Amino acid sequence: MIICKFVNKYVILYVNLTLHTENLLTFIKKMKTAILLPYYFKKIGIILIPFGLIIWCLTQLGYLNDVVRNQNGHANSLYSPILIISFFSFLIGFYFLVFVKEKQEDEFITNIRLLSFQRASFLQFVYFFLAFLFMLLFKKEPSVDAGLEMFLIISILSFWLFYVLHFNISLFLIKKKANEEQS
Repeated sequence: MIICKFVNKYVILYVNLTLHTENLLTFIKKMKTAILLPYYFKKIGIILIPFGLIIWCLTQLGYLNDVVRNQNGHANSLYSPILIISFFSFLIGFYFLVFVKEKQEDEFITNIRLLSFQRASFLQFVYFFLAFLFMLLFKKEPSVDAGLEMFLIISILSFWLFYVLHFNISLFLIKKKANEEQS
């Protein structure tokens, strides 16, 4: 009697989870193209990423000191806006590159997206594990807030960079293989 109640309880739980999973999958199928941007945003992203990154790095390294510093050596009113605009143009360009539809968006492309996302997640997990293991073994931690901030920025950007690279390389290799088979 007790076993039957136990089994019934978990059978009902399994059925509820299955129904919710099916509803979730239906919802995901409906929403999968709703959050993707039109294809022309890819070109905009490809322009914004290097522009923002180069300007931000040049400003941080001091190569634009004539523009962003006054004669006393203090930052003038252009320093912060240049850094903010360049950094966010890099991030927005990266967003455009990650969340853009392909010319022919189908279920196969969605599966490649999912696989790329899974592998990027796994790589980020390995990165965090190795980084914290390194910190534990060698007693090296990011120095103050700036070090921690840089560590987190690198971890976030490496995730999306690996995702974009994996997705585009996989797509390129599949298209190349398909073209070779047609020839």
